[in-house]
Amino acid sequence: MKTKDSYSPSLSTMIKQLIILLIILTVNSSAQTNNYKLSKNNFVNIDTFESISAKVGDLFVDPAIEGRIVAIATYYDVVVSVNNGNDWTSSTLNTAVGSPFRCLSFTFNPGNPNEGYLAAETDLLKTTNGGVTWGSTKMFQDFSNINYVVWHAFDSNVVFMSNFQPMFYETHLFRSIDGGNSWAIVDTMTEYERLVFNAEDPNIIYGIELYSLIKKSTDGGETWETINNNLVSKFDEVRVLEISRKNPDILYCGQLYYEGYDYWPLSMTTNGGESWERIDSTLLEIDSHGSVDGLLLDNHVEGRFYISYTGGLYLTEDNGKHYQKIYSGITGTIWSDSKDPATIYFNSDQGLLKFIDTVTVGVERIENEIPSNFVLEQNYPNPFNPSTTIKYSIPTVGTGHPANAGQVAPFVRLVVYDILGREVTTLVNEEQSAGNYEVAFDANNLSSGVYYYKIRIGNFVKTRKMILLR
Repeated sequence: MKTKDSYSPSLSTMIKQLIILLIILTVNSSAQTNNYKLSKNNFVNIDTFESISAKVGDLFVDPAIEGRIVAIATYYDVVVSVNNGNDWTSSTLNTAVGSPFRCLSFTFNPGNPNEGYLAAETDLLKTTNGGVTWGSTKMFQDFSNINYVVWHAFDSNVVFMSNFQPMFYETHLFRSIDGGNSWAIVDTMTEYERLVFNAEDPNIIYGIELYSLIKKSTDGGETWETINNNLVSKFDEVRVLEISRKNPDILYCGQLYYEGYDYWPLSMTTNGGESWERIDSTLLEIDSHGSVDGLLLDNHVEGRFYISYTGGLYLTEDNGKHYQKIYSGITGTIWSDSKDPATIYFNSDQGLLKFIDTVTVGVERIENEIPSNFVLEQNYPNPFNPSTTIKYSIPTVGTGHPANAGQVAPFVRLVVYDILGREVTTLVNEEQSAGNYEVAFDANNLSSGVYYYKIRIGNFVKTRKMILLR
């Protein structure tokens, strides 16, 4: 006779097997196959700093030394990791005697990443050992609000620094052409928040000015002109400016939302700022009052970029026509290393997160057979751990088909929700022609439980349940 202790595990196993059998019996295994890959299993929270907020002010991934990362942890602390963020050590900050300071931004020499400058509000600090120690340059004691410093991305002799002195309402843009040994003022009209550089012509530089004006210099920063032109923006809206390395005439501009003001969440120029066009229609479908808080361009693929938009981190591979939600939650600035594939780092409501850039948005139909009805099949396997496949079909015509209204390629939206109805991720969000498709969903970063996936194609709406069982 079995004891209670020996019987319980056997009963538990039988119940689990019965649940799996019942659910698998509902799966239609005759569906056509297509490929859609979404890698979500690489998210790792590397914000192991102690006694700080989850957000980092700036980040540098050393391209020369494997595993070394430098970050502004707080206004008063710069930290260094030599093991990819598993452990952090505070830097030594030696400011001028008696000077209060706040760490606002830093930059490192693209030709020698051991050298860097730190904008510390009342002082400009320099490191020669990769951020381990910083010392005062003792050059800017007469200036305040030193808030931005950046090394020219393609000329290691050129460094820029910006400050604003509210007492005298003065702004200065300083430039060094000898790596920071000496400095000269090149602009007294503008407080710059960001500069980006032309990869083909180092004399062409673009910048965001405090009042949301976009400036351009064609002489290495000696003179500047405003190139907002037809761009719609207001005070303090423009927060993001990025330039394509493959085609430096292409720039992207991201803005914040302010109630009651017209704005363009995301726009681009293909002619160096002579004119701008909106590419935010899909973003506005996600959130009509959304803000762009970060943008990271893929240096290898034109039109592919990550964007921090209200409610999450998104990826587009067709210049903003379609987006894949990569992360649900509050997100901010995005960085990456120089590897291929790159490691992406971004601020989030869960701290500083990283993942390997192997994510893709595209859905490929590899069968020529055209289905006769809308179908959303049960995922397989179910229960699953950690990945499962979802299959669906789109006919040419039918009840509720968008083709009846003249739309040949219907818009497909496939979303995963948790048991409370909160959106977990958007698997598909694009136009698709008739055919059979499959989506691979990886839930490695999710906890066990019941989840739902819902598809909407025109008037066709279908929801199914799936179980993640660790």
